[in-house]
Amino acid sequence: MADKKITALTALDSTGKDPTDLLHIIDFSASPVNKKITLANLFARIDTPVSSVGVSNFEYGPTTAISAFKIDIPNATPAASAETTVVINESSNAFVDFRVETNNSAQAIFVDSSDDSGAGNVNYVKINGDSAKVDFQVYSDTGILVHTDSNDHSVGIGTTTPSASYMLDVAADATTGASVGLAGWLGFSATPDNLTGGATGSKTAIPVTTPIAHLTATNTSSAGHFSLANGTEGQIKILVAKAITSSQAATVTPTSYGAAGDTTITFNADGESVTLLYSNARWNAIGYGKGVDAS
Repeated sequence: MADKKITALTALDSTGKDPTDLLHIIDFSASPVNKKITLANLFARIDTPVSSVGVSNFEYGPTTAISAFKIDIPNATPAASAETTVVINESSNAFVDFRVETNNSAQAIFVDSSDDSGAGNVNYVKINGDSAKVDFQVYSDTGILVHTDSNDHSVGIGTTTPSASYMLDVAADATTGASVGLAGWLGFSATPDNLTGGATGSKTAIPVTTPIAHLTATNTSSAGHFSLANGTEGQIKILVAKAITSSQAATVTPTSYGAAGDTTITFNADGESVTLLYSNARWNAIGYGKGVDAS
């Protein structure tokens, strides 16, 4: 081929190039030597800082119709109508996920774009998606606001050391001392325990891991007895007489009870109730329904 200026050569556009196309390069690793290099090798690795300043667009995807990762800089001066954006999965493809790994987790942050049909065709944004040793924290301008603890399987509000005895541990406000404010009513979603009393020597145990127990006493004088083990400091337990038959009573004997000289709580009719607070290593009655006896 006759010598030609580079400007006289036929142009190769972006769609016509191939990884095996050659470029002229001068190798300075020893003495300068003219060499050739393919496009594939040119872009395979370059150990030097790379930067781009000004209006530009960088995009990576398996096809032109699927954008996996994109940096869009539409204007050299960002403005409300020309915002610089970093986009993951701009084409909303079901099989383009986003994952951040740490030393302990392969899914410290994981955005799963595929639908979970069993949960109503939803997508998931997971923190510590593989249940590794990764905590998640949110801070306010005065300190920790939310802390999820992977070791103790608990969530702390205002504390980085939530108690392992609770699923949620809410710290007191430093100014007011308050922990929780409710605009609506507070309810228990757990199904109450429905229990039938046993004989004096084989009392029916009331679970301490649920908030409410409904008590039934049959029409047998020896079959209306219940026991209540010690709880956890600060725990509230509500007992309600569900069915007390004629001339019968439901008698609850806590392991440790706070009222002076009292050892039992007796329900004489349907609907009677008592609210107990476990504090100072014993159950303390903080609310009696009409007709309940302490003895």
